[in-house]
Amino acid sequence: MGTIKRFGKVRLAVFGGEHGRAHFHLAGPGFQCSLDLETLEMLASDAPPAVLRQVREWARANHDVIMAAWEEWNE
Repeated sequence: MGTIKRFGKVRLAVFGGEHGRAHFHLAGPGFQCSLDLETLEMLASDAPPAVLRQVREWARANHDVIMAAWEEWNE
């Protein structure tokens, strides 16, 4: 797993060897989830609303960074 960004105790990461559409993972105290990179919709599990707002805002502004990591680790 490659950590792209930390938001306090929350980690945004991209895994290698993934399948399906481009997505990223969040892990924090008491939760793990994944979000679609293009739509930022929740794909699996859930996260606190405040965390999702912060992460989605950062992900919108840094889409290219996350996509580059996805492509590097999933080619």
